[in-house]
Amino acid sequence: MESNWLVNQELCKRCGSCVDVCPNRIIQFNDEGHIFFREDRKWECFQCGHCMAICSTKAVQVPELSYENDFYAVDDSQDNAYRAYDNLIRTRRAIRNFKQKPVPRALLEKVVDAIQLAPPGFPPCKTELTIVQDMALIHQAQPMMIVFYEKLVKMLKHPIAKQFIKKSAGREKYITLQNHLLPLMEERLPDLKSGKEDTILRNAPAMILFHANRNTENYRADLYIAVTFGLLAAHALGLGATAMDIIPPSIEKDTTLRALFQIPAENEVVASMILGFPKYKYQRGIKRELPSIQWV
Repeated sequence: MESNWLVNQELCKRCGSCVDVCPNRIIQFNDEGHIFFREDRKWECFQCGHCMAICSTKAVQVPELSYENDFYAVDDSQDNAYRAYDNLIRTRRAIRNFKQKPVPRALLEKVVDAIQLAPPGFPPCKTELTIVQDMALIHQAQPMMIVFYEKLVKMLKHPIAKQFIKKSAGREKYITLQNHLLPLMEERLPDLKSGKEDTILRNAPAMILFHANRNTENYRADLYIAVTFGLLAAHALGLGATAMDIIPPSIEKDTTLRALFQIPAENEVVASMILGFPKYKYQRGIKRELPSIQWV
């Protein structure tokens, strides 16, 4: 793999596209009209690959990236691309009812491939995945998750413990816990414990956990973007999926669950999605409107 900063002047067409797309303005024209890397800004390069991805002649080279190993050809000739995208997002639903049959690994690998294309807010990618395709393993985790939420409900109803949770969770998360999770779990825990329903894992045949090293930058935003790519890919493949915010907290706080799903000690489990073959087919979409849209 190349390790040098290079603009091959024999190949370079001096179109300036690499200069324009570099987010940190590391590449510039010199007085002779040649393109070069600024020595004083090389340290700002985070290997986003934009300059190499846009160069039609492969004249640009940055350290740690190679045209052979780190890039793929883009086909922009697809007709009606927006129509296909519009149909995809209009027909996708959050699926919580699944057929009880395994998801083939080949389909899960395609979902993972799509997730790997999710753009990081700040390179390099921090997203790590745990793909759980063993239905028995998912069922094994459920009782421990129920115990976690039993304890959490008790703490949210205790005046002193509640204040500690409020301080550690932050305002937004605490409001969600108090206004949504607490009443939900108070009602559902009896049926969860008796096995009448599965509000947490929804009897899903597969699950993907999204986690990252706590010491990296901006990783939570990256993980949520990755989940979105995964949800759309699952739908495009004929699978049903939904993001489940109720799963990560129990895994994050329970050492037994972390070990069960082989989560590295330094990682935080931020998001999850359950997926499988949909049990039902939706006949229509649901219209949604944002609280406010302003054109300025």
